[in-house]
Amino acid sequence: MITLLRFIIFVIPISLISFLYFFINDNDYYPGADFKVSDMPAFELNSLYENSVVNNFDLEGSYLINVWASWCITCRIEHGFLVQLNSQNIPIIGLNYKDERNDAIEWLGKYKDPYRIIIHDYSGSLALDLGVTGAPETFLIKNGKIIAHFSGEVNKRVWSDVFAPVIKKEKVVWNDQI
Repeated sequence: MITLLRFIIFVIPISLISFLYFFINDNDYYPGADFKVSDMPAFELNSLYENSVVNNFDLEGSYLINVWASWCITCRIEHGFLVQLNSQNIPIIGLNYKDERNDAIEWLGKYKDPYRIIIHDYSGSLALDLGVTGAPETFLIKNGKIIAHFSGEVNKRVWSDVFAPVIKKEKVVWNDQI
């Protein structure tokens, strides 16, 4: 009986430590990242600046969708990096999430607008269809498919660790027409 108890006391912690070591060191694991490929949901929403309608058929090729809001503190921290990506001609579609139109426009006037198009998702319907749990979140889209998703602030490290490998592997070519 004592031998069995010693065995259990020894094996359980070693098994748990081994499992956690291999899980954390898995190359596909990055906190906040999701690499499941799925279809971009169909939608039809107003743009932020005018009452024109934007739908999924208006968006072709490869681009980022960034979920943001004027009330989101982490969005403010991330914003400077998005401005840098925009200056590198990486097309970013803004998904303004559960935000007052005037607050969002004022916020962009204050901090710059890195987005080619901004979808105003006041009710959160598109965000819900995308599986958004909060802001900020960023999706990499290629030909109507979500090929990478990151929950949280995108910065230089996240860009190089999460998005850059997928962009290289999937041979993403950015769409200049958006």
